[in-house]
Amino acid sequence: MSTKERKALGRGFSALLKSVDTTAGEETSNFLQVRLSDIALNPKQPRTHIDPTRLEELAQSIRIKGVIQPILLRRKVQGDKKYELIAGERRFRASKLAGYDKVPSVIKQIKDQDVREIALIENIQRDNLNPIEESTAYRDLLEEHGYTQEDLAKRVGKSRSTIANMIRLLQLPAVILQDVLENNLSASHARALLTVESPKQQEELHQRILNEKLSVRDTERLSRNKPVKQQKKTNSSKAEKSLDPQMQLNQDRLQELYTSKVNIKAHGNKGKIEVEFYDAEDFNRIFALMLSGKKET
Repeated sequence: MSTKERKALGRGFSALLKSVDTTAGEETSNFLQVRLSDIALNPKQPRTHIDPTRLEELAQSIRIKGVIQPILLRRKVQGDKKYELIAGERRFRASKLAGYDKVPSVIKQIKDQDVREIALIENIQRDNLNPIEESTAYRDLLEEHGYTQEDLAKRVGKSRSTIANMIRLLQLPAVILQDVLENNLSASHARALLTVESPKQQEELHQRILNEKLSVRDTERLSRNKPVKQQKKTNSSKAEKSLDPQMQLNQDRLQELYTSKVNIKAHGNKGKIEVEFYDAEDFNRIFALMLSGKKET
């Protein structure tokens, strides 16, 4: 995500929260310690899949440092829970896993129509969402609020073409969407599959990608009925086999981060990292992710 997009998202999130008032009688503190047992999950949370390994890593961090940033709640009118979780589900779940019974929380009065939008923007800012979760959230917001794609793009700090291309992913067969959701298939591979004519052919090529570990470039060639260069694929397989377990783990984590094919080629203590991109927009997305770790001055 680019610096420009991050600034736009920051303004969008702040604008949404500026219009809501802190619950009366609770503005004396920046946050409250709320019992986890008093919090109900947000049914409109865009995140549907949480990696157990990453969740345990967060729980371990919380055991050592505590919860650094509070979660966002609103009061519930009905039900046996006092509060509803608006943003911060991973911190909520990891706090439970870490053995905590309370979590630092900010409580706001938030309208029903703003709940999904706030949760979506909070997740986008943290690069937390899988492409399918993000696409589904965009589609739901368009349907719920009657936004145009241009309206939604302005509210979440994205371009209209990005919104349109993300929603197009949802046209793919369910089995393909599930593999993207579970990080078995990159979003770049999925975008390449969109150019295949029929759902049956998409599923056949999808299975071949998994079986032969095809690159995005190879997938794109096959989707256009062009032959794959066998020598390149062989070299790629040899490079993958030469990785030690730790380096293979590093490669897998980079693929999860960039949702694209990553090759680490190691030669002793030297080597290189290759990250594939599908088109100009995909390049900009990956490039922005690389820059996002750089501290802003």
